[in-house]
Amino acid sequence: MKKTTIFILSTLLSYTAFSQANIAAARAMGVGSTVTITGIVTNGDELGPIRYIEDATAGMALYDPAVLGAVVRGEEVTVTGVLVNYNGLMEMQPVNSVTTNSAGNSVVPQVITPLQVGESTEGELIQIENVLFNNGGSLFTVGTHDFVSNSETGKIYVKTGHPLVNAMIPMGLVTLTGISSQYTFSTPANDGYQILPRDSADIIQTGVLIFTSAIVQSNITTTSFDLSWSVSDSSSTNCNYGLTNGFGTVLNNGGNTLTHSMSLTGLSPATFYYVECYSINGSDTAFSSIGLYSTASNSSGVIRPYFNHSVDNSFSTGVAAQDINTAINDTIAAYMDLAQNTLDICVYNASDATIAAAINAAYNRGVAVRYIADDDVVNSMLSSLNSNIPIVYRDPAPAGIMHNKFIIVDANSTDNSWIMGGSTNWTNPGNLFNDYNNIIFIQDEAVAKAYTMEFDEMWGGVFGSNKLDNTPHKFIVGGSDVEVYFSPSDQTTNQISKVIESVDYTFEFGLLSFTRDDLAQTIIDKDAQFGVNIRGIIEDVNTTGSEFANLQTNGVNMRSHMGVSNSFHHKYAIADGNIAGSDPIVLTGSHNWSNNAENESDENTLIIHNATIANIYLQEFEKRWGELGAPNAIDELIDIEISVFPNPSAGKVTVKSDLEILQINLYAVDGKLLSVNDGTTIAIDTEGIYFVKVITNKGNTVKKIIVE
Repeated sequence: MKKTTIFILSTLLSYTAFSQANIAAARAMGVGSTVTITGIVTNGDELGPIRYIEDATAGMALYDPAVLGAVVRGEEVTVTGVLVNYNGLMEMQPVNSVTTNSAGNSVVPQVITPLQVGESTEGELIQIENVLFNNGGSLFTVGTHDFVSNSETGKIYVKTGHPLVNAMIPMGLVTLTGISSQYTFSTPANDGYQILPRDSADIIQTGVLIFTSAIVQSNITTTSFDLSWSVSDSSSTNCNYGLTNGFGTVLNNGGNTLTHSMSLTGLSPATFYYVECYSINGSDTAFSSIGLYSTASNSSGVIRPYFNHSVDNSFSTGVAAQDINTAINDTIAAYMDLAQNTLDICVYNASDATIAAAINAAYNRGVAVRYIADDDVVNSMLSSLNSNIPIVYRDPAPAGIMHNKFIIVDANSTDNSWIMGGSTNWTNPGNLFNDYNNIIFIQDEAVAKAYTMEFDEMWGGVFGSNKLDNTPHKFIVGGSDVEVYFSPSDQTTNQISKVIESVDYTFEFGLLSFTRDDLAQTIIDKDAQFGVNIRGIIEDVNTTGSEFANLQTNGVNMRSHMGVSNSFHHKYAIADGNIAGSDPIVLTGSHNWSNNAENESDENTLIIHNATIANIYLQEFEKRWGELGAPNAIDELIDIEISVFPNPSAGKVTVKSDLEILQINLYAVDGKLLSVNDGTTIAIDTEGIYFVKVITNKGNTVKKIIVE
């Protein structure tokens, strides 16, 4: 029995072709009906223009920004409008009229379990107890976040601009309140159920002792690793761990501290361990989410990137990037030829005979071959495969596509385990030879096993937003830190943002598609920092939501690849590529910087902390950059002629150039950004040494000024 504190006096009102109904009765009238209902509003602008109302019988979504903009939580309103189906959600759209009857009302949420989030509760304010988020300790980002409650699973959705964005996801049990909603493309619409929390007050941690940081893994070896965390009060250091989420081993280090660290030792190489960390203060215990962590492998750790177009080896710091162009399909086939036991293939689209022959050859020599493909592209190569090779096509029900391009060779072998990642589909000649792409091979057993876990999840029919964040993410490969993330479950956009925020000096990115506002703003903010030089190449500059113009307008040095023969299909980024003293990073994979990649499609992303690999990708980037508008940025900055006068100055300086000046940033001598200026004259009140970063339509330069 549903329990709420809503008391509504029903009145009989006459309208042309419709009459007043309670919400349950209105819902029963079905899509296309014009209805009048009264209910209490349960949300405001935190969920955007949509509003949900509820009476004692049911709930309903309302969508009409022009009419509902002033409607706030707690108001009782009477609305008239037409019922529609929006991706599984019944809502009123348009809302023909709205009358506010009273304000300051409240609704007590109905306490349910995750499995009860569905049609019977749609549009209603609900509450679930004993919720544990899968990604506890990371940050809330735009998209879905999985949780478990008493062995039942569920999802919440956080929209752009939501109050929870960039807040830490709680570790340990919480009480979750939100609105029961739905978003699906399925027919019939029997999935896509999700909860919409409204703000931080809808997620209440249980107990006084709570985690105040994520669990951080470090010092990874073949037989051990360390875990560290912090909590809100002095407490002991403990964990449960084992090869399954049932654990089996308890480690109690005791102590009484706010910050905690413990070493798990005596472990096996290339093995995954489930760990639950916890701290005890008297009768209060704070538990972390269960994490999965890997030891290092005994594999060689070889990392080999390849490109299918020319590169600029003049930028090499020792290892030349390889352009294999017409041999790219032979190269992929050659790594398949290494397979002795297993070959798992997960590729969006394929039409190459050479690769097909290598797959068939592997099967014929007794290798267990499995293939996952997308369901709505041609994939003409698959008809050339041995009919006994099993193929799984993506479930079309969840939104998105199976966009991966990876293979796994002999995952359980120390010396012969390989994965292939990168941006290349196997279409001949399109993506293999014509479009600009990269592939990358890594010889590491632990990484191969992580890719296999992701493969197995999809092999079992689980795709898109139905997947869970259930793989390890941090590895040591040949002495280098390597991170692996799968979309849409693993908050990949947040990891990309962390890479951008880590930049000390230079950042280059090359993308087919870039539509994420949050990543664009992170780049703009980083580019504004003193001494940071950012450059970007984008193919899809005019598609809806493209960030190209936004970045360019805000002074980021951008070049368009649109209109150039063949598409720039890469999805890579390079952080501090030639700065060995920093943390050179390469990010590559199938994940475009888009909402579809983050929230819907099946993708994979590698983040490799390695100076040599970063420089190899930089050689590819510099070749493309030079082709799109020589000279390259290094020379371009030297050629910019800027006059800053008077210098020294009494407090006012003017910047002049024959180039168009887009923006001038003023920095203190310690690099702190003091002001951003659209004009060419800057007033400075305090004596001292300053720097100005002058951003022009042809590049950027930095000048030192003195105020006396």
